[in-house]
Formats: sequence, C-alpha cells, structure tokens
Amino acid sequence: MREVIHQYGVELDWVADIAPKLGGYTEGNYIIVPGEDRPGTRFILPVNENITVFVINVSYNEDVIYKLRNTRDDFVGVYFNLTEGDAVHVLDDVSRLAGRWGCNLAVFDASLEGEYIVKAGCTTFKLAIFIKKTALKAYFSKNEHYAQVLDSVFDPAQNTIVKFDRMSSRAWWLMNELRNTRATGPLYEVMVTGTVYGLLSDYLDQTINQEIIIEQVVAEDVAAIINSQAYLIEHIAAPFAGISRLAADANMSETKYKKLFKKITGAAPHTFFLTSKLAYAREILETGDYTIGEIAAQFNFTDSSHLIEQFRTAYGTTPKEYLTRL
Repeated sequence: MREVIHQYGVELDWVADIAPKLGGYTEGNYIIVPGEDRPGTRFILPVNENITVFVINVSYNEDVIYKLRNTRDDFVGVYFNLTEGDAVHVLDDVSRLAGRWGCNLAVFDASLEGEYIVKAGCTTFKLAIFIKKTALKAYFSKNEHYAQVLDSVFDPAQNTIVKFDRMSSRAWWLMNELRNTRATGPLYEVMVTGTVYGLLSDYLDQTINQEIIIEQVVAEDVAAIINSQAYLIEHIAAPFAGISRLAADANMSETKYKKLFKKITGAAPHTFFLTSKLAYAREILETGDYTIGEIAAQFNFTDSSHLIEQFRTAYGTTPKEYLTRL
C-alpha cells in the first residue's frame, strides 16, 4: 500500500510536496500521475485569497493510505466526496465508510489529524475546499445567530470545528455537473469556481440555521461518534437502536452523546438515522426496480403511506412526483 503523508492549505506550497509522493509531477494547475486513467484529473485552483480547491477525479490501480498532517491550523477543510468503491476515513483507529454510499461531506479543522484509505479499483470524484478561518469568521459575523458566540466558535481552546454528514441533493447535482465537464481549458476554471461557490453557499445556508454547539473535542470523541454513525448506517433497514444503547456503545453519558452527535453530525441521532434512511430509499427508488411498498418494507417504515409522508417532508414532493422529475 502506498503511504502518502501530506498536508493541505489555502497557500499552495503543499502541491509541490504531494505530487512526487503520488508518483507524479505538477504541470500548471494539474498534478499529473503517469498511468492514471478515467480521467486521471488532479486539479488545484486558488479561487480567491481565502479559498483554494483541489478537484480529484481518478481511478485507483493501487491501495493508498493518505495521512493528513497539517502544519498550519488557519483554515478549515470542506470535503465533498463521491468515491465509489472501498474508501474509509480513519480517526483514532476507528474507520468510517466514505464516499457516495457513506459519509460524503466532511468538515475538518486543520488542527485535526486523520487518515483516508482508498483501495485499488475505487473511482474517486472529490472536491476538497480549503477556507481561511478569518474568512469564515467574517461571514458568520454578519449573522445575529452567531453574534454572541462568534469568538468561542473560532477559539480552539473552546471549540473544535468538525462535521461528518451527507451532502444535500443540490450539492450532489452541482458535483455531477462538474464531473460531466471536460477538465481542460479556461472554461473549466470558471466551472470549478462556480461549483465551489455553489457548494459553499448551499452548505453555509444549512449551517447558519443549525444549533450552535460550542465544545472542544478530542480525536477519541470524534471517533466514537463516527463509529456510532457507521453503526446506524449499517443497520439502516432496522428500527432505531435507541439513545441509551448508542450512548453506552460510545462510552458516554446520554447527555454528552446527544450533544456531541449533534455537533459532529449537525442533527440529532434519530434525525440523522431517518434522513439517511430516506436518502437510501430515494436512491433505490431512482433505480425503478422496486415499488413504494417494497421500499417501505425494506427500510422498516410502517407502510407505504408512512414512507410517502416522510419523503414529502424531507424532499418537498412525493416519491411518484420525484420520479417524474428525473
């Protein structure tokens, strides 16, 4: 397995370091790795003085473990990940399925270390967006919701910025539009820039109205929560396990578990479970291979009416209407 110890940042000094570790070299905005295919694109673009994006669209012909070891902590990384195949985040020896079918949106404070493993045969399409904390702080300072806690949110002694979630339907659409754009020429830069602003706008619109939870967390806490997320996803077709069971498995009190789960996931455990269940149900619905009743039974909804009701609440339309729009 190839081991790549690397760092990221808004500044571009990390690019020249990571390229040879990948077995490649830089050429303009691209990292070229000989032998990579479909389509083998690694594209870096400074969007503005506060934001840099790294677009990865490759198929792996070997196992790779990426070990993130940043030397700067002045930025936040926002990762939109549609990898297909065996890919996992590893934090404090706990693995979490990543990519299209798992955790496909992650937000990391640059001070956090982590590992990401991709197996040979994986096809990765990912946008890693690096944003200066000063720019984020300036953005949130304009919102009354953050007025009283702004300094605490960005004080590492009081709070850790971290989240594992699933991207929205709009983010998914934006990602697919970019993936279908040929990665050459000046128009590609325009498309990447527009996609970055669209993804960040979508994400920040959701974040701005979420409950603000100020909490400094250590790697062990994050690992316990992502392990709990993984358990819920693995048992997505079953009834909700219950807070007492989940908290005990995480070796936390119920109060601490619920607080940290909501901080790291952006939703209460049961809400996360239901949202994930509906996302999987929607993906199966899109295949056209199953009826509403069959999907309701597969994912342990009470009946078809219950699934339709929850689907309408989540997506603003019924499953049948949703299919007609595809």
